[in-house]
Amino acid sequence: MPHAYYCAKCKNEQTDPRDAERLADILGLPLWLPKDKADSFGFPDGALACQRAIDEADCVICQPPIGRDCAWELGYAAGTGKKIYVIGPLPEDDWMTKIDIHYVDPAALAPRSRRPRADGGPVGVPAFAEQDRMQDRIWDRIGGGAASLRRPGPPSHASTRVAAIDCGTNSLRLIVADLPSAERGPAARMVEVVERFDIIRLGQDVGRTGRLARKAVDRARAVLADYAALITAFDVERVRMCATWVSRGSADGEEFLALVRDTLGLTSEVLSGGQEAHLAFEGVIRGLAGGIEAPYLMADIGGGSTQFALGTSDVEHAVSADLGCVRITEHHLRTDPPTPQQIAAAEEAIGAELDKALEALPGTRDAALIGVSEAVTTVAAIAWAGAFSPAGHRPGCLTYHEVDRVVTELLATTAAQRSRIPGMHPDMVDVIVASALVVRATMKHTGKETMVVSRHGLLHGIAWSLGDRPPHTASPSAAAIDNGKVRS
Repeated sequence: MPHAYYCAKCKNEQTDPRDAERLADILGLPLWLPKDKADSFGFPDGALACQRAIDEADCVICQPPIGRDCAWELGYAAGTGKKIYVIGPLPEDDWMTKIDIHYVDPAALAPRSRRPRADGGPVGVPAFAEQDRMQDRIWDRIGGGAASLRRPGPPSHASTRVAAIDCGTNSLRLIVADLPSAERGPAARMVEVVERFDIIRLGQDVGRTGRLARKAVDRARAVLADYAALITAFDVERVRMCATWVSRGSADGEEFLALVRDTLGLTSEVLSGGQEAHLAFEGVIRGLAGGIEAPYLMADIGGGSTQFALGTSDVEHAVSADLGCVRITEHHLRTDPPTPQQIAAAEEAIGAELDKALEALPGTRDAALIGVSEAVTTVAAIAWAGAFSPAGHRPGCLTYHEVDRVVTELLATTAAQRSRIPGMHPDMVDVIVASALVVRATMKHTGKETMVVSRHGLLHGIAWSLGDRPPHTASPSAAAIDNGKVRS
């Protein structure tokens, strides 16, 4: 039976599973609690029962602190590719788990009465309005005594709950966040309620065929349905979804936008390269920690394109390069492992695109280089998982020497060997060589010895942009697509 597997320090009587029960209810799953279901915690009976339960689970919900007894459960769940939700804040420097684990703000799971809408209707995206009404009837029938099953409440009056979706060539991302009110000033941070990251490879073979692969579209539909349920369950007020190169570069992008409308009940925007760079820069700058001085050169290394933006508080120059880890892999790195000739061709293509892009960005010499995207964070996770740590290393900064070491290591491995490298995300195995080559070349061509690694970027920029949008809507209209190109 599909369920959410509960991973916590179950023998500790202070562990309270009610937050996990509320999250499982939001996900539409019963919660499997080992301390109630398993006859034994010892080996082998208890371990085998837990292993079977993880195999059958739709996801794993982790509630820190966890004990040593359940550390293997998380490791096994991650190794089998299960979605893992952690109830707690996302550590700013936890690159090892950034793209494997989804974090949920425990405050958003507190039992609160739902905010009434002025028109008496449900809060949520239009496609789920009837589902929302049905859930209301069920909760009304349950009554006030079942507070643990009630939907998490909206943010306080000092914030606005928004949802942003970033649809890229390689991945889909969702963030539900509470934006601070304008009275709190420009330095106020958003509060992340839940964040999802799903590698679906929507741009699979687009460079070769010019069209979206059917299997990739099916993967996107399933993930977007999950996102729609979360948007409705968390009482989101404003929603915006943005698609990037994969929709700009595919002949059937309009069909995909229709799928989005059917699944989410809203219109997705297709961003130009310049729009993508501006939003990503906004997300990066608003999420920067102290000690990093302007100007900033942002490199958002995607699956189909790479956005560069240069500026201080705002973008002064931006350029989009036809350079991405999926495109480089499909065009050049076709064998496992790639041949020296393929690697040389990939490096030549990367260098040519970088030189062309950087010519349009004057004044990069004194700018701090900031790397964004799963390509950068995965390279960082691999680099920092090793025993090597150079003298003077700054937390959150990759050195050129570290990146060069990662490239050297990856070029000598097969996909099967790469999958066992600490820090490697399983869905990045086939494109990580191209990712590392692009990261190294970016540092080399910009003359930077260090790259600041940021987990903020386009997704967070989309979320911040919702501060001045009307409620219950996405963008007023999507950019039209004409023969695979964005029409202004």
